[in-house]
Amino acid sequence: MKAIILAGGRGSRLNEITKDRNKSMIKLFEKPIIEYNLEQAVELNVKEIVIIVGYRANEIIKYIGKEYKGIKVSYVFQKKQRGLVHAIECAKKAIGNSDFALMLSDEIVTNPDIKGMLKKFREKDLFAFCGVVFEEDKSSISKTYSVMVNKEGRVFRLIEKPRFPINNIKGTGHCILKNEILDYIDRTPINANRGEKELVDMIQAAIDEGKRVDIYKLGEDYVNVNTEEDLNLAKELIKKNNPKVLIVHTQMKFFGGAELLIVELANWLTKRGIKNDILALSKSKEVEDKLINTEIIIPKHKIDLQPPGFKNIKDIFKAIKVFRKSLKEIEKKYDIINFHDFPVTWSLWPRKKPCVWFMNLPPNLYSKPDAGFFLKTLNKMRIWLDRFIVRNSVDVITVAEKLNQTRAMQRYGMKARLIDFGVNYDFFSKGNANKAINKWDLKGKFIVIQSGQIINVKNQLESVKAIKEIKNKIPNVLLILAGKEEVDYRKKIDEYIKKNKLEKHILFTGNLVREELRDLYKTSDVGLFPIGRQGGVLAPFEFLCSGNPIIVSEDIETASLIKKNNLGIVTKEYDKALLGVYKNREKYKQQAKKAGFFIKKNLSWEIFSDKIIKVFKDALRTYKKEL
Repeated sequence: MKAIILAGGRGSRLNEITKDRNKSMIKLFEKPIIEYNLEQAVELNVKEIVIIVGYRANEIIKYIGKEYKGIKVSYVFQKKQRGLVHAIECAKKAIGNSDFALMLSDEIVTNPDIKGMLKKFREKDLFAFCGVVFEEDKSSISKTYSVMVNKEGRVFRLIEKPRFPINNIKGTGHCILKNEILDYIDRTPINANRGEKELVDMIQAAIDEGKRVDIYKLGEDYVNVNTEEDLNLAKELIKKNNPKVLIVHTQMKFFGGAELLIVELANWLTKRGIKNDILALSKSKEVEDKLINTEIIIPKHKIDLQPPGFKNIKDIFKAIKVFRKSLKEIEKKYDIINFHDFPVTWSLWPRKKPCVWFMNLPPNLYSKPDAGFFLKTLNKMRIWLDRFIVRNSVDVITVAEKLNQTRAMQRYGMKARLIDFGVNYDFFSKGNANKAINKWDLKGKFIVIQSGQIINVKNQLESVKAIKEIKNKIPNVLLILAGKEEVDYRKKIDEYIKKNKLEKHILFTGNLVREELRDLYKTSDVGLFPIGRQGGVLAPFEFLCSGNPIIVSEDIETASLIKKNNLGIVTKEYDKALLGVYKNREKYKQQAKKAGFFIKKNLSWEIFSDKIIKVFKDALRTYKKEL
């Protein structure tokens, strides 16, 4: 199966809008129209996407390239725009012997079920399948084509741009066709009104010879963008059919990795035309300023939040009670609830809304390994209760690492969807090394940096120990530890530094704004991240955007991703790895440069958010079917 997308026309009726661009490259909610169709080709898991280009072809080719989300993309030039059948004829060689899904690059279908359409096409062994929508306004059918069917849904008549539609079935350019349809190109008559061969006439020729053609309700609404009025209608339809999302997270005051993820997600939801709000126990002006059009809803409570969590178990249960009460009051305003970590996952049960949980950590991971019998027994009860609640209130679990995918299956018996974190490459690649050098007097140093909250799970002490081992071989080495400090852990590090006389080799910067951090990244020689099995997964990727190499632990949750794509050094022998980078700087610089390109292409927040949006829509669709 291949996908054929027609994108050759200019769209002259759009006047100035398409004066210097192809019609399919007009953006709707930060995404070119053609990309809505490309995403459907990905849904079909086709082996190749063939795009038929003409007007301003290079614009499309440059934007999409040779592949789209792992699927090969090829291009066919239609030198003269002589209709859809002629475009298909131009692509005969590229189509080869494959059946194909046809799409028009200027079409918008809301909530399309293209995968279901392909499944039925194969089950019924059809010759052709025409995607349709059911239209209340019959006059709009005159812009596409009308379909006449019998009781079984079999098509017996297609009428191009009917003056007086006799039913409410509106045909779209989304069709799935047997390869043999190509035999009907020469048998298709030239349309008397338009002077070119029309797609509906080609399919009608096959119908007249007894070929089985059916219709399939493809989506809720449809518009073929030809005018400014169509463009505005497309925007309205997308917004109308998008789910309203409530993101639920413990706090939005302390801006850590989890909060950054939520802010980026919320902003991309807004850019995609999806209304969203955040329910949390706290907020800050810094976080609010970063949000585009998202309200942070703070319920009344007297819980003393200790960054990044709670003082005691009693406050955790208070928080669950507050969230449950708040959700009961506001959940009707939203279509999807999106949870981010315990304890908010306990607040929706029993389920009344479709729910997606972005699982960073199951709650029991914080249990003390040296706990006594009583605490261990309590923890077992908590695990049982957590399993029961999640299984009965969460529709889909999403994770960013294979490790958590395994944890979701072991704990909940649920197959989590793996969605890699996003990284703001454009921001972190623009650091100013000279600013950092001047501010912290770093000239002439071999700089090793570890960023992130200075806390036991981030293992900064391991970085310090590595410096102890190499300081005689690299006398100018300087380890920079950047991040908010947990008091007791900082004392532990200070004692080790003093005992081993490492003062001149270690620099604590405290918590930094992101602009300062990216400047430090740019001037550093290597990023060292000996992080354990939880948290801190964004920092190594953000550092890579600077063009400098990383060393990470074998335990870090994204170690498999880094190994698989050769993005950095994965080891526990940090001192040896640091010496390796020191002696082979150019080699590791080249590795980091390639890693940066990988991040830019594959790990953007836009890609992350689009995958989450798809999960939201799938969960909502599944929930509606269950009702």
